[in-house]
Order: sequence, then structure tokens, then C-alpha cells
Amino acid sequence: MPYKVLIADDDEGQRKSHGFALEVVTAILEDEIAIDETATSVDTWEKIRTQPYNLIILDNDFKDNNLKGHLPGIALLQLAKKEGANRSTPIFFCSADAYDTLKSMVEKFGGFYLPKVGYDIEKVASLFAEKMKKR
Repeated sequence: MPYKVLIADDDEGQRKSHGFALEVVTAILEDEIAIDETATSVDTWEKIRTQPYNLIILDNDFKDNNLKGHLPGIALLQLAKKEGANRSTPIFFCSADAYDTLKSMVEKFGGFYLPKVGYDIEKVASLFAEKMKKR
């Protein structure tokens, strides 16, 4: 049975970068990965709440402020760790908002902070694989 990963980011280019990293992870884990993608916080929360994943990659700033139920990524992380199908799932919080307060909040809520600046696909793939192996 393949690993299952959710990539939640409103930026298509960033979703593709994560997808490239996950291709490397398939070689590391020697197994397949099924990828779900979301581009809004509303769709992301629905997936996190109802479907179990082996790994979640989460953005902070979704551009869906006009949608009822919009939440920033940090709130999605907090909710995911409190309720739903992914309380123990490793969640990587990948954000262009590179400030220490955000990093501290991510770690406080049980996530792993990963800045978009300096994104190295091979290093990121190793981090993803390490956290997925433990499940």
C-alpha cells in the first residue's frame, strides 16, 4: 500500500517543488507515494479532518480569504493536531513567512518548520522520508 501525502499550498509552483521532493522520497523509501493536492484552506481542512495521511505539507498564507471557513495555515496545523484523522501525522509547515515567532508557533503546535527560501529538494526529501519511515 503506497504512502499517502497531502500537499496544501495555493502556489502551484511550490506544489510542484514538493512533488519533485516526493519523487526523491519514493527512491529513498523504495515505495510509491499517492499525492493529494489542495489550493485553499477550506479544502485543506476537509482533507486533513477526514482522510489519514503519512505526511502533510502545509502552507501558511492561503489566498482564499473570500471563502467561508478560511483559515491561515497555522490554525490548520493547530486544528490538525487536536482533532481529525491526522493528530499524529508529521506536518511540515513550509512558508515564505520566515520569522522566528512563526517557527516557534509551528514547533509549539507539533509541526516541523521548513522555510521556502533556500528550498533544497534533496535535503527536504531526506527530511520527509525520515518522518514518514517512523510511522
